[in-house]
Amino acid sequence: MAVDVKRYSVTATFTDEEYALLEAFAAEQGIDDLSAALPALLHEIVRLQDQLWDAQFAQSSEKLDAMARKALADHRAGLTEDFELSPTLPFPTES
Repeated sequence: MAVDVKRYSVTATFTDEEYALLEAFAAEQGIDDLSAALPALLHEIVRLQDQLWDAQFAQSSEKLDAMARKALADHRAGLTEDFELSPTLPFPTES
C-alpha cells in the first residue's frame, strides 16, 4: 500500500534554553541533523502522551466501576430518563 507523504518546511525560533534542550534530545536519540530532531521530538511527545493516557485509564477502572454501579442503581430506582438521539445528527457512512 502506497502512502502519500507530503513534506513541509517550518521555521522555528528558540531561546538558548530551548535550543540546548533540542540539542540534548537529538544527542540522546543519536540524531546528527537538528532539522530531523524536531519531527522526532513531536513523535516522542505523542508516544509519551499515549503512554500517559493508557496509564491513567488503567488506574481509573475502580472509579469507572463505581460510576457504572451508581448509574445502574439509579436506573433500577427509576431515577433516569430515556432519551433519543437527535435525528439531525449526521451518522458516519461507509464509503
